Amino acid sequence: MDLNNKNCLICESSEIDERLQKLRDSNSISVLSCRSCGHSFLNSFGHINDAYFERGQFLLNKDYIDGVEDRRRHYEYENQNRFERIGPLIINKDVLDFGCGVGSLMEKIKPLAKTVEGVEPTDPFREHVQSQGYACHAAIDDAIGPYDFISVFHVLEHIPDPIAVLRDLSGKLSPNGLLYVEVPNVNDALVSLYDIEACLSFNFFKDHLHYFSRHSLGLAIAKAGLKAAGISGHNRFGLANHMYWLRYGKPGGHLEWSFLETPSLAREYARALAAMDISDSLVAQIRLAEK
Repeated sequence: MDLNNKNCLICESSEIDERLQKLRDSNSISVLSCRSCGHSFLNSFGHINDAYFERGQFLLNKDYIDGVEDRRRHYEYENQNRFERIGPLIINKDVLDFGCGVGSLMEKIKPLAKTVEGVEPTDPFREHVQSQGYACHAAIDDAIGPYDFISVFHVLEHIPDPIAVLRDLSGKLSPNGLLYVEVPNVNDALVSLYDIEACLSFNFFKDHLHYFSRHSLGLAIAKAGLKAAGISGHNRFGLANHMYWLRYGKPGGHLEWSFLETPSLAREYARALAAMDISDSLVAQIRLAEK
């Protein structure tokens, strides 16, 4: 793959614009946007190589996360939410968590699933998961399968060729298996609705190579030879986080102002954002396309 991107990486259109927004952690990389499918992506992947993933440079360089235990605590809220969503789908199933990190979601899955394995290219994370007694592979090819359920939570945006990864994962599915994918939505309300200047400079960074629209995600799935049973909006961070951004121009409201979100209010706010297609994430439930 050309490390300097000229055409859209999903629909291959040459109708590309450069977004006004810049990366928060690089002045040399810009963000491109496809007029045809709405996909956004970095103009260069030159900073990406195997070692970038294997050494965990792109995951271990967060100044607010220091090591495995900090990572477990930081993502506990999200992993619990993910488990609650997929729990009914994994009962007595053979499960693969692709991009499993330090295995926190796997630990929650284990009591319900028949088997659970992970794929994690980052060496220290994979070694930690293996030390807990789980089968954890460095690459897709190392996972034997077949699996009844494969989860891919906020991983595709880090990968240069997401279509190829979807295709590879489909080869590991059982005939009636389900691929559950969640990615960032480029039309996140913080950018598309509230137009918060501080968020515009925060939203794009070099670890995220892709920002999917609903259309571009559906197109990537189809190009991989798969069929999306549905693509829906999901909010990782809701009203409290958005209000905090509007007041202080930074994230963290889901922790500092959690009192703003009763369960019913959180559900209604999330439903309203999804109806306008401005949730912060998109979720696709995918099966093998009929031949």
